[in-house]
Amino acid sequence: MLATKRSYLLAIGVLAGSPAASALEFYGEINMSRQEITEDGETYSDIRSNGSAIGVMEERALNRGVSAEFLLEYEIMPNQPVASSGGSYEQDPLTLSAGYVGLIGSAGKLKIGYFATPLNILGEDIDHFTDLRGDKARYITTGDVDISNAFMYTSPEWRGLTARISHVSYETSPDEESMEDERSNGVSVSVSYEYGDMFTGIAYDSEVEGEEIDLFRAVARYPLGPVNIGVLWERRKDNNADNTTSGWLASATAPVTENVSLQFQHGRSDNVAEGGRTTSLGAAYDLGNDVSLYVFATDNTSDDISGELGDESEYGLGISYVF
Repeated sequence: MLATKRSYLLAIGVLAGSPAASALEFYGEINMSRQEITEDGETYSDIRSNGSAIGVMEERALNRGVSAEFLLEYEIMPNQPVASSGGSYEQDPLTLSAGYVGLIGSAGKLKIGYFATPLNILGEDIDHFTDLRGDKARYITTGDVDISNAFMYTSPEWRGLTARISHVSYETSPDEESMEDERSNGVSVSVSYEYGDMFTGIAYDSEVEGEEIDLFRAVARYPLGPVNIGVLWERRKDNNADNTTSGWLASATAPVTENVSLQFQHGRSDNVAEGGRTTSLGAAYDLGNDVSLYVFATDNTSDDISGELGDESEYGLGISYVF
């Protein structure tokens, strides 16, 4: 989600106690790729938008060293024509991906609306194939969710430590004669520590993904020479089925030249599908002015006998244009 990094960068100065208003900012990314996909032995080609989005945000200085901000971000489908030109009514070309209003000051940041959970945020920069088939949300984790009807508090950084806590309210309309549809509210918390180039963190979700489902996540990032290494481990406990599973993902990115970098990641997990395995390899060429050309290849397998997530692979080429 584009909003995450941009909103936190905007808040850095204010968390330090120096709120400065910024003008209304429009931003976005068009990310399109062409790939060859193989599923259960059948191959086809596809043109796809990978998390393309547009958004608008603003921060205003208020009284007493406090500032306010809002953000609205929509995922867009540049490859989907409007219905009058042959498009599908079943696919919405404009979908809300983040939206909130917040207050920022020396005591931290509070925001209310729709956004990523603290656990989801903690996994950023580990996955280098987000929105492709190598995305960790496909075969590794069920914890990469965004939440509506939520508020989140982010603490100021203290000696490298940052804490986040979010509460989500689930609106339910249970039947008058039965309470089976009633849903408990969810909580997501995280604590991260950053020192120099090292980053570590842990996070816990309680009943965010679903009723009686708990998640625990631990991550670490550290550069070994020119290679940036990332690891993620997650445990998922479904109290409804008395079942506990786990999964992990390891990733690396390294520069080849000033403009070319390589990305690799591999993981195994039973959290999404039994015996899930994913391996991805890619390269990106920075063309300058926030435009890049990239290639990628992914192979996913699982032992899921239900057939919902079987064997699949893809390779392709894409262009990212950030504005």
